[in-house]
Amino acid sequence: MPLLTQGRRNDPLDENKNGPISQELNGSSASFTTVGAEITQETGDFFSSDAEGDPDKPTEGFSSIEDAINSLREGKFVIAVDDEKGDNEGDLIMAADQASPESIAFMIRNGSGIISVGMKEEDLERLMLPMMSPVTEIGDISATASTVTVDARVGISTGVSAADRAKTILALASPDSKPSDLRRPGHIFPLKYRNGGVLKRAGHTEASVDLVALAGLRPVSVLSSIIDPKDGSMASTPALKQMALEHDIPIVSIADLIR
Repeated sequence: MPLLTQGRRNDPLDENKNGPISQELNGSSASFTTVGAEITQETGDFFSSDAEGDPDKPTEGFSSIEDAINSLREGKFVIAVDDEKGDNEGDLIMAADQASPESIAFMIRNGSGIISVGMKEEDLERLMLPMMSPVTEIGDISATASTVTVDARVGISTGVSAADRAKTILALASPDSKPSDLRRPGHIFPLKYRNGGVLKRAGHTEASVDLVALAGLRPVSVLSSIIDPKDGSMASTPALKQMALEHDIPIVSIADLIR
């Protein structure tokens, strides 16, 4: 389902053979409250698209937006590609409030090692997370808007491990977190979501938050760029599709989300 399509079909959720990724964190973690997968009003409040053809039909070789939404709702991954025809970047994304040591370890093994969290401006302001560079705010809108890095203050050791990073991500995802719950600097990279989403900036930050919101989850995402394990370069579209096939992960084009 493209971002501009009115409403969502009330079909049963498609079965995904990959199995749930999300696991409970161990008892030593800090207690944070997250919002469950309740379908919000915003999910169905998008306008109809005037795009030619069938707006629900994905680009050839890619999954549907509906498949991506279902995967996120079940605590699983989606791969989002920003330019399926040229120079591209593919990111592993998932809902931040579904993060677990296992899912973050998977992202670290298959990604660049940098784990980012897409967040809306109001949450960044609530947690008092300023931009890493104020120039980003007034410069090229295509640039990624990074804040200062963070770790959770309670329940972690160095902040580097997958378990520690999962706890930090859950702290960022929780609506109950306070600025004092985070240490600065840290090992997680919050990214500012541009108001207007992919209609304003066709980037992975905006696409990931928009998809999580469409899934009816709290609009905070986790994302990491996927690299080629052979030479460390950005994974090509064929490599991204092969990874999606091997791990049964929906792969979507950001262009399909926009139209």
